[in-house]
Amino acid sequence: MSGIAAAAPAVHAHHDDRSFIRKYIFSTDHKIIGIQFLFVSLFFLFLGGLLAMQIRWQLGYPGRPMPGGGILPETMAPGGVILPEYYIQLVTMHGTFMVFFAIMPLLVGVFANYLIPLKIGAHDMAFPRINMWSFWSAFTGGLVMFASLFVPEGAARAGWTMYAPLSARHDLSGAGIGQELWSISIVLLGLSSILGSLNYITTIINNRTPGMTWFRLPLSVWALFITAILGLLALPVLSGAAIMLLFEQILGTHFFDPAAGRCCCGSTCSGSSGTRRSTSSSCPRWAWSPTSSPTAAASRSSATTRWCSRSSASGSWGGSCGATTCS
Repeated sequence: MSGIAAAAPAVHAHHDDRSFIRKYIFSTDHKIIGIQFLFVSLFFLFLGGLLAMQIRWQLGYPGRPMPGGGILPETMAPGGVILPEYYIQLVTMHGTFMVFFAIMPLLVGVFANYLIPLKIGAHDMAFPRINMWSFWSAFTGGLVMFASLFVPEGAARAGWTMYAPLSARHDLSGAGIGQELWSISIVLLGLSSILGSLNYITTIINNRTPGMTWFRLPLSVWALFITAILGLLALPVLSGAAIMLLFEQILGTHFFDPAAGRCCCGSTCSGSSGTRRSTSSSCPRWAWSPTSSPTAAASRSSATTRWCSRSSASGSWGGSCGATTCS
């Protein structure tokens, strides 16, 4: 008996042979990817806040040297005084960072990746490798957008909605490479969100634990599910508009030029789709409040206990209920 007891822990021992890079950098674990999205979104939230403070300084004290502004290049703030061209860049990049690289990854990428498999009883996402590429596509898009701040002519200057013809013609906006990098970054971010939305929808539909019917899904999962559907409707339009805008900037295709006889209705694709996406990203936030209150928590705990009892009695959930679920 003592020999069996001594050998028992060895049966359950598991040694992870993956390297640090494979486990924490290029990871396919949904929890690690959710944490990666968290750190990236917090970084861009901080960066967008710094840009907002410069905007507030210029509005409050126009023409006066900004504290610490001496570290900025002469093309942005000579002597700490913000130039009009740099102010337009601040407004554009602040809105871009906050909407596309802070709100969207934080409210969708973090919560969806971390919570969906845990709340529906799944081991991981339906497509773990696609989930990994979704993060790295968003991360690459963020790096491209951040790099546009340091190009010779400066970052984009057409506002975060990028309405044409201001965003399509370099002679009007005054920014060349920065405008093009903005379009490339949004295409990469759109690819990331499309891959993520497909993964969330597939996981919720196919990977629910036995007994987890649609009407037993937590409200937060429903919110993320609807958000993913709305994302699939808006993001292809946004990505297509960004690609057309990039062709307009580089090749002069005149997609958004009414003087060339083209229909200019597509000039609002980028701004309107971005607004829809940022609005749909708020769906998870509306679901956290009713599901996190003490009354809702007590009700959910009672409902979960009744569900476990019925499932255990009927055998529909494997005849057992884990302590982590019924506690």
